[in-house]
Amino acid sequence: IFLDFHRFSIMRTLVLTAILSVFFLCHVMAQKSGQTDFEIGVSGGVSWYNGDLNPYGHFSKDYWHESFGVSLRRNLNQRFAVRGQINIGQISADDVLSSSQFQSNRNLNFTSPLYEFASTLEFNFLPFDALINKKRFSPYSFIGIAGFYFNPSTIIEGSVYELQPLATEGESYLRYGISIPFGFGFKLALTDRIIVSTDWGLRKTFTDYLDDVSGHYANKEMIRSQRGSLGSVAAALSDRSNETGTTLGGPNRQRGDIKTNDAYTFLTVGLIYTLYEQKCPAY
Repeated sequence: IFLDFHRFSIMRTLVLTAILSVFFLCHVMAQKSGQTDFEIGVSGGVSWYNGDLNPYGHFSKDYWHESFGVSLRRNLNQRFAVRGQINIGQISADDVLSSSQFQSNRNLNFTSPLYEFASTLEFNFLPFDALINKKRFSPYSFIGIAGFYFNPSTIIEGSVYELQPLATEGESYLRYGISIPFGFGFKLALTDRIIVSTDWGLRKTFTDYLDDVSGHYANKEMIRSQRGSLGSVAAALSDRSNETGTTLGGPNRQRGDIKTNDAYTFLTVGLIYTLYEQKCPAY
């Protein structure tokens, strides 16, 4: 556990260093372009996930969770800006909620926190400037890179177990990774300093284990022998189809969709305050 969090700390440092480097570069670019404002913001909304336990990305109260974020944006000009953000959310899914007979029989579920550090480039479809009355609204799109941490867990017999250390498919995986955030939003300047925004952003990841489900069932005896004192729990959580009176498990039988990586989404509303280095009159 110490080693895993140590690696996560290294990843966090690298991501934050990258974000700061982007803002330093953009500071130089902004000075050349004459744009001299930063925006700080807070946001709230919901997060949900798309993966083996929610293959169609259903958006409903059964799948979404509250999220919170803080951001720092640097406007390069009226069209482009860069944004660094920290987002905190949660994802979960349960086969019991699915209309698929395979999923109902599989009977798996998970819950995981999400901690994300992201840096994105934004493009305003309309020229945007809070100081100019006719340019106070614009839809925008964004794309960037993010580092994130997750830790799927589940409950069995009243106890909560983290799934990654149990290697329920016989293989281990990292609890952090890189994602590609992209999406779109709208922003509206209420005054020359106060802006409200809303955006939707999908994060494509390079892992298939946000939900601890990826490929095939592993040999229960192998799992039991490798997990020491937690061997019996790991074996039980690797195949829960017997709890529904069916038998899906068995070495190399399908447990998930190994061809498609998981994804997660944030849908947020934000309140932003602009910091001007030199205020110009509106016109």
